[in-house]
Amino acid sequence: MGPRATRVKKKGGRGKPNLRLRMALIASLSILVLLVTSGRLISIQGMDSMKLAEKALSNRLVTKTLPASRGQILAADGTVLADSVSRYQLVVDQQNVAQYKVDGKLVGAWGAAEALAAPLDTDPGLLYPKLVGDKRWNPVAKGLTSETWREVKDLNILGLSAEEYAVRSYPSGAVAGNLVGFLSSDGQPQAGLEMAYNEQLSGRDGQQQYERGARGEIIPLGDNNTRAAVDGKGLQTTIDPALQYYAQQAIEEQRKKHEAESASIVIKDIKTGKILTAADAPSVDPNSPGKVDGEDRGSRIFTDVFEPGSTAKMVTAAALLDQGLVTPEQEFTVPDKWKAPNDEEFRDSHPHPDEKLTFAGILSESSNTGTILAGNALSEEQRYGYLKKFGFGTPTGVKFPAQTSGILHPYKEWDGRTKYTVMFGQGVAANAVQTTDVIATIANGGVHVPSTLVDGTVSPSGKTIPNPAGEPERVISKKAADQTLSMLEGVVAKGTGKSAQVSGYRVAGKTGTAQAPAAEGGGYDGYTASFVGVLPAEDPQIAISVTLQRPRNGYYGGSAAAPVFSDVAGFTMRHLKIPPSTEDPQLPAREWK
Repeated sequence: MGPRATRVKKKGGRGKPNLRLRMALIASLSILVLLVTSGRLISIQGMDSMKLAEKALSNRLVTKTLPASRGQILAADGTVLADSVSRYQLVVDQQNVAQYKVDGKLVGAWGAAEALAAPLDTDPGLLYPKLVGDKRWNPVAKGLTSETWREVKDLNILGLSAEEYAVRSYPSGAVAGNLVGFLSSDGQPQAGLEMAYNEQLSGRDGQQQYERGARGEIIPLGDNNTRAAVDGKGLQTTIDPALQYYAQQAIEEQRKKHEAESASIVIKDIKTGKILTAADAPSVDPNSPGKVDGEDRGSRIFTDVFEPGSTAKMVTAAALLDQGLVTPEQEFTVPDKWKAPNDEEFRDSHPHPDEKLTFAGILSESSNTGTILAGNALSEEQRYGYLKKFGFGTPTGVKFPAQTSGILHPYKEWDGRTKYTVMFGQGVAANAVQTTDVIATIANGGVHVPSTLVDGTVSPSGKTIPNPAGEPERVISKKAADQTLSMLEGVVAKGTGKSAQVSGYRVAGKTGTAQAPAAEGGGYDGYTASFVGVLPAEDPQIAISVTLQRPRNGYYGGSAAAPVFSDVAGFTMRHLKIPPSTEDPQLPAREWK
């Protein structure tokens, strides 16, 4: 018994210290867990408080775009062709509008809808779904004028605010519409000067950040940060709006009369190079460009290319005179058909017996065979060189979207027929500005003055900054230019351009009738009828070109284009107050015996 009792005591003595140790360990672990949990709770509470504060601030913080004002596009006399007007989008905080009261009575979203119906000219039932709910921002109406927004604002409806934005407006409608261009519904430029000068016109939007109160008001002492908008620059064009309007009406009437696909008139100041008019038919009103076909929304004057036909005979004549290879009264026997050494055959527009024509007579009668007979004195390299110097195949320098440089293949690529046809305007192509430039250069004593459409930019403060003028360049000698101009005056006085005569003024010019290249598949389809001229011929001030594409009711330049030239040229002289001619011309002989 004794030994067993002793063993029991020893066992019990070892158990009590172990129990105390375990209890101490549990207590320590509990304290540690409590400390960790408390720390975690404090950390979470701190972080959540920060997040909650950040979230609250973000709910109050508003970032608002401050739109830059797009620059105006102006005519030469300051007439506004394109402008920006303010419009407003009405938005609602639905939670706030629910608290809207009238005379102390809670009327909420429905009461707001009833109040808004009159100034917005709509039905309350259509407005109510946009006003009721719990959205903090919801659009209600767009396109509000400042007057309408003022009426809405005076209602003092809780939770309503407006966001200002700009809409492009074209006060002159279709006048120069094909030149000005237009913007898409999202404000992107789609055509014309709006596209060409978008960077200057658009400016740079600003930004404003502010804290918003419960009612949507700006908290003046809150977190404010503003970057001001930089308004765009305006454009001062060279367009005379009265001439532009008259020419647009005249060329549209002529287009319809001759059932042409399209038509155009260009009027250029010979001394300055300024384009006073660039009239397209059909025309477009930039306020509603969708009313016309896509191809009629730009300006074919710059983008369409066509073979100039007989108007390019001016270049051949000027080149021959400049090289001293012919004289205006040099005699030629001109057949109605002529076969080249390579067996290529050419003919005039109508059969005729052999004619005894001077070089001036060849130009006056617009003879293809006569032009070739005289032009053969020029090498192919010279033919190419003068076409290039007169601007064919070279950009005009006018900044305009999708402008064509025309077509002038290197002379080494000319085939056996093209080396002859380029002398009377086929196998080479140009736009309407380029063909106008040719006769303007001849009329300016052989000096080419680059065409301009934009005079300069206008700063937001109204200061005009002129664009640098292009450098004039001599193309032919003054003697050759004067001789060519005298021959061209004979074209109008006694030749194919009689319908271009203007009462009281001496006119020099050239008719053109060329086959029109087919849109698809190569070859030709229809004709291009044209006339280019200058006046007064004794001291040329104005160059005018008229072009009709694929007329179906009479296609000769002398009958389709020359008459509308006469009409528009007469109006131009009166409008610009250019005095009538006082001396009779001394024209070179047309025939010989």
